Amino acid sequence: MLNVSDFGVSRASSMSSLSADVQVNIFKGALVALADDRVRINQVVRLIRENRSSECATHGLMPRGRSGSTILPSKEIQDLKQRELEKKANVFDHSPYKETASENKKLERILGKSLSCSRELASIAKRIREVTGSPMRFNDFSPQQQQKIIEESAYIGGAHELLADMDTLDAHVLATLIKAESKEYDVGDMERRKCMFNHVRTPDNPIYPWNSHRFDLEIFEVTNPIQYTEEVRNLIADRWNDFLVRTKDVEAYLYEEVGLSLIDIDDGILGIIQGLSTSDRKKLLKDVLHINWSTERFVEDEKNNRLNNPLGPQFRQHTTGAKTNVVRVSDKEDKNVNKWVFEAIVHGKPVASGPSGHTLRYLNHYAMCSEMHGLSNEAPKDLPSLEEARLVMLGNLMAPKDHHSYHEIMLASIGVYNGVDILEYKYKESYDDIGSTKVGADALKCAQAELALNKR
Repeated sequence: MLNVSDFGVSRASSMSSLSADVQVNIFKGALVALADDRVRINQVVRLIRENRSSECATHGLMPRGRSGSTILPSKEIQDLKQRELEKKANVFDHSPYKETASENKKLERILGKSLSCSRELASIAKRIREVTGSPMRFNDFSPQQQQKIIEESAYIGGAHELLADMDTLDAHVLATLIKAESKEYDVGDMERRKCMFNHVRTPDNPIYPWNSHRFDLEIFEVTNPIQYTEEVRNLIADRWNDFLVRTKDVEAYLYEEVGLSLIDIDDGILGIIQGLSTSDRKKLLKDVLHINWSTERFVEDEKNNRLNNPLGPQFRQHTTGAKTNVVRVSDKEDKNVNKWVFEAIVHGKPVASGPSGHTLRYLNHYAMCSEMHGLSNEAPKDLPSLEEARLVMLGNLMAPKDHHSYHEIMLASIGVYNGVDILEYKYKESYDDIGSTKVGADALKCAQAELALNKR
């Protein structure tokens, strides 16, 4: 968990300040001013009065009469306070990273739309499914796997298509992952994420040596709202405001119907979140506000029903990693967490939910199977390359699906080896790595052209 200071962040239209006890914390440890301190304080007060008098004279205003309230701070002090708040803000909200990443996110979204709708890429995903020996029909899965698919069809992209035996990229990827994550591949002495395909060969991959790092937290695990990005805070605020408008007697409803502890809505949503237990935060954020559901309107690649998303049929019908998880920006005991975040900031690459474990398992599984085919006497000649397999994961996870960012998927692929080829991530400052395949090169060229056109 991050060790960050509490401060009140608000959205002008909707977010209340944090609770009073949090505000009082700023006075803890305060000392009585000494003589020298009082001299400096008097100097500051004189400066404030002079600035106020100057502003009044400039704008033809009468000086504010004293009414028992504190003197308003000068613009210089306001700027100083604002800079102090900015220092405490989430690192992903700082300039110039925020602006650069925002532009790159636009490119990734266009690129992701192209890849997710590519019939050629869907054919590659289907071939990988065949090569890995994954079941090609729903009825070929075990009863336990079938039950899992049925349950996940309510919120996981591709599960409904897999259930209906549809020929889609997401269905083929999910089928391959279900096979890769079956118990036969578990390593018994691992405490978590036992699947053998969580292994990483090279320290250049931040997931090295095993996929056991805490790159993110579930959104309800966050105890201090300062850990949210501005985008997430605003989303929570807007969703809370909508809930207040459509719900009568909010406090009673949350207590009696949802099962939350008693709250005071006057605390504001940030104060409420901070005061709740982990289980209550989960109920509020996921069950009431539906924070984890997609708000993306691009649905051309979806072949499921329009009934799953509680926010409406106009949105994608699945939850997203970017809204379910919050990226951890530092860890005193795990330098890999700090390193990958630093690289993302340096190169202006968007983040969503940390280096992708799904990508690692999918690629490792396919690499092992393709290597085994290569050692056989009747090796198939049309095996997709590792670069093409990685491209499949970009189409499956990247925006607009918004489970992982380009950078997170590419990082997870580093070092995957099939006995002949090894995946690299050479151009972290750009998107040129996917140009090694025709499908990727064409998609990138079109995405860059569309982005340039949109800027005109």
